[in-house]
Amino acid sequence: MTVLRTGRAFASLHEGQLLSQGTEVFMTQRRRHLGTAIAMGALAFTLSVAVSAQPAATSTTDSASSSPPAPLERGDAAWARRGDGQSNGLAAAAPIAEAVAAYEAALTAEPSNLEARARLLRALWFQGQYATADDAGKQKVFERGKTVGEQGLDQIAASAKKTRSAIDEGSAQAVAEAVRPIPGAAPIFFWSAVHWGLWGDAFGKFAAARQGVAGKIRDRCLVVLALDENLERGGGHRVLGRLHAVAPHVPFFTGWIDRTTAIAELRKALALGPEDPLNRQYLGEALLEYGDAAGRGEARNILQAIVDHALVPEQAVEWSAAQAVARELLGTAR
Repeated sequence: MTVLRTGRAFASLHEGQLLSQGTEVFMTQRRRHLGTAIAMGALAFTLSVAVSAQPAATSTTDSASSSPPAPLERGDAAWARRGDGQSNGLAAAAPIAEAVAAYEAALTAEPSNLEARARLLRALWFQGQYATADDAGKQKVFERGKTVGEQGLDQIAASAKKTRSAIDEGSAQAVAEAVRPIPGAAPIFFWSAVHWGLWGDAFGKFAAARQGVAGKIRDRCLVVLALDENLERGGGHRVLGRLHAVAPHVPFFTGWIDRTTAIAELRKALALGPEDPLNRQYLGEALLEYGDAAGRGEARNILQAIVDHALVPEQAVEWSAAQAVARELLGTAR
């Protein structure tokens, strides 16, 4: 779930959500997004599986007994290579496109497989956030992500023997109790929130307002928190906090948006996922924007720590993108 900054600079609910890394759905004066969730940084759910090389066939029997990796395995192997060829937080297109195609194949083969659906949503988030530079490309990716997420929620509602309106309009606690027995439900709520934010980023604030994007993100994050607040390294707190940080406070529409809540939620996310670059980045940005003198000092320390952090090989793109944002913010905050 993500407040998301699209693109490397997060012109916005991963890197947002929501929103990653245009026109913003929920914007501050600096280019921020919900969902870069977000978003982002959202890698605790990652199940990277390295596919070992198959030995060359030495006989007809050996050739017949070997079989190609299953689509999920191919997707996981490509996901593990998503940082190959990255430059300053911009990912190469080929590895993540391979992951998306493999997960699409897995979902086509088993449409009811929530694990395959969640991995596809995660891969689409990364593809749109870090490997797609143009607005039209982002719209295509996040439209697909929104659709895949909504289909997943339809499936969860049917499994829980609930109507979609009950899932969409029920209290977070009631919905969480209804879907708790369904394995893999929480990641679908999370990634649906992320993709709604990024979709709003890509299609603009008027489209987002018509679709009630802010409310969808909030409600799905609350369900995630009721199910598993540790999911995606505090992802529910991260996306919810980012939403409160960047969404406009509009009476009768988003009058519930609160900057103090933003900082509180982002602190919770950081406590649960201290090594997630977006948890650090989003808290630093919120403190810089809304904190007092002490808070702004803390923000500069957080952002400098991002810049100084060694790149984590399995998150090279995500850390590089966060470092670029941190450097930019530190330059304007002096």
